[in-house]
Amino acid sequence: MDKKEIIINHIRQRLTSLKALGKLYSDEKVEKLAEKLVSTNKTIDEIKILIDNKFSNEVRKINHNNHLSTLKEYYLSNIEKLKKGNNCYLLSYDKGVKILEQAEVASLKDINPFLKEVSINKNKKGYRKENSINNDYELIMSDVAYLMDIPYAKTYRVFDEQMNPQGIINESFDTPEEKFLNLEDTLQFISEESSKFTIKSELIEYHDIHHGLANIPDNQTYKTNMEYVFNMFKALPDITQTNLQQLKKDYINMKIFELLTNSLNNTLTNIGIIINKKNKKYTYKLSPSYNKYVTELKTIKENETICNFFIVEKRVLLQTIINNYYEESKELLTMLYDNKETLIALINQILKEHLEYEEYNKYYETLKENLEMITGEIKIKKESTPDTEEDKKAYKANNTAYNNRIAPFVDNYGTDELDSEKGSVALVIIVAIVLLVTVLTIGAVILAVSRMDM
Repeated sequence: MDKKEIIINHIRQRLTSLKALGKLYSDEKVEKLAEKLVSTNKTIDEIKILIDNKFSNEVRKINHNNHLSTLKEYYLSNIEKLKKGNNCYLLSYDKGVKILEQAEVASLKDINPFLKEVSINKNKKGYRKENSINNDYELIMSDVAYLMDIPYAKTYRVFDEQMNPQGIINESFDTPEEKFLNLEDTLQFISEESSKFTIKSELIEYHDIHHGLANIPDNQTYKTNMEYVFNMFKALPDITQTNLQQLKKDYINMKIFELLTNSLNNTLTNIGIIINKKNKKYTYKLSPSYNKYVTELKTIKENETICNFFIVEKRVLLQTIINNYYEESKELLTMLYDNKETLIALINQILKEHLEYEEYNKYYETLKENLEMITGEIKIKKESTPDTEEDKKAYKANNTAYNNRIAPFVDNYGTDELDSEKGSVALVIIVAIVLLVTVLTIGAVILAVSRMDM
């Protein structure tokens, strides 16, 4: 038996066990693939591995896209016709549980060509964006933020009556009694309201010098860049030490979330504070995260991100946080360290709900690298700074809270992560089981019928 015949037999043997692929490979296509492989200088065993890996990847792609189609078909078969007054369906998560509901969404005003302020059922406000890949990332990040216990603006996927996606809505997170200011606007608020003249003048000077976006000049600037925001918090009128520490901790945790998810939209206009005034005294909280997505920019390398005014190296920013703000960050960092395997498995399934295969593959690998970077750095820190008994108690409580948060996600998703060497047949079986479990679970948790009487 010559080399080409051995290769053809192996291809056909693999296609026999992979029915999803068999339909895509005619005899002519098998012949051409074999000829191409014969022309290489690889051994028979190396060629067989190439064939197995190629087919494994193609099966993953087919089942990935079938999964997305299955979800749409399931939604269509289980929704009621839109009732009078309602004009769309909204799909969201409530503490990890999927909710599909009818709604009346009405435009209020155009904020810019890509963003509209809308009302939701006449009693809530939100901001609507049209279809784009960035919308998919916002939906993903809202789910990942929940897993990490990071506040995120409630985000809906909007569908028309045929369950075609029509963009997303970020629900407004401030109330009539509160006022939201991004950090650019916060500086203006401080300049008008704060009596802390020295800090105020230093903030304005620093802002005016660095306003814009530039490459960070040196490692010391990483800390200065972070301290600018903390000094802004210090300058807020009526700020207490307790309130200041909470703002600082929440901001640092937001940075860790951005590093994990590879968010690049991290300038001062995309984070802010919510101001509340009672009894003539101001109180503050960091706003939920919003408008987070992955945007490929020519000026930013794979190992870089944006933090406030600067393009920074992800690892150096993380080391700056760990080395200078460990007390504020150690609980979240340890939670990621302790739960790395379950977290990445759940994120993997979340990505499959929102991204086409090629985009999913690329982003998943990036997230795995980011998580490895974070857990690797925290491991180094823990070796030099052992946990106290008090730390261990706090970590145990955090892990319990994490397990409670992920319980609905575990019900919603299966995990199909396999080593590629374990074989494509097993992959097909696992993916089929995951699809079945997902569909059955969606049936159990979607509250479409019970939420229709609005």
